[in-house]
Amino acid sequence: MSERRGLAGHLELICDLDAWGRTRLRRQSFSAPIHLSKPHHDEGALVLNVVNPTAGLLEGDRLRIDVGVERGARLLLTAPSANRVHAMCAGHAEVTQTFHVARGGSLDFWPELLIPQGSARYRQKTSIHLEEGAELLFFEQLAPGRPAAGETFAFDELRWSMDLRVGGRLLARERYCLSPTDDSLSGFRRRFPGGYYASALLVLPGLKPDSGCWDVLLALGGETGWSGVSAIGESAHVWKFVAADSLSLRRALGTARETIYDALGRRPPSLRRN
Repeated sequence: MSERRGLAGHLELICDLDAWGRTRLRRQSFSAPIHLSKPHHDEGALVLNVVNPTAGLLEGDRLRIDVGVERGARLLLTAPSANRVHAMCAGHAEVTQTFHVARGGSLDFWPELLIPQGSARYRQKTSIHLEEGAELLFFEQLAPGRPAAGETFAFDELRWSMDLRVGGRLLARERYCLSPTDDSLSGFRRRFPGGYYASALLVLPGLKPDSGCWDVLLALGGETGWSGVSAIGESAHVWKFVAADSLSLRRALGTARETIYDALGRRPPSLRRN
């Protein structure tokens, strides 16, 4: 059975500063299944909600995302709802995303949960390029499926690849493939049979050295979660969190976000328009 032809969507954004020093969209272009909400400012950042007005990602869908944040600009790129990957017969859905952040620029990337449904196959390729002195908060969230519908780790395959470069130097590279049919999820499921996962790449040159930020993030584990922090370079860390359920994940992510921004001496921009 051949793969079905899906949508070939794209999102292209370039943010810079206007004459008054506020972040603006200098360029925007998008096509289905991507739509942008009306941008607005909050806490000094430009907030953009990326909306998928369809039911989610279907077999054959290909999305390309290219985002540039220029010097001094601050962008929060988020979404109002989870992104669902539906059942597939033969092929897969794929998202390829590239981000460039200039020195003095800031990108806060906060998508909602990715929910892979039964028989879903999904591939994601991410390239992040930061100039020295750029700021990055790059979060991702993954659900085990649709527990309420009896679909927990019922997807076929998830493939991730990510490269992070700072000043042209490769700082982090991640490659993994998850499938319920092999051992890739066995350790995860032994501890949390219906577990949720979150990760964050954090490049924070303005972080206060005595903030205690990483101690707080490490303490987010316990009976309902595992938490880990690793330094990957100067002012750069990776945080990973595995939660027993969606509520525990939500709480940990909310605390992490507040803690990071407090350590930066700023209030976090709201993920939604108030």
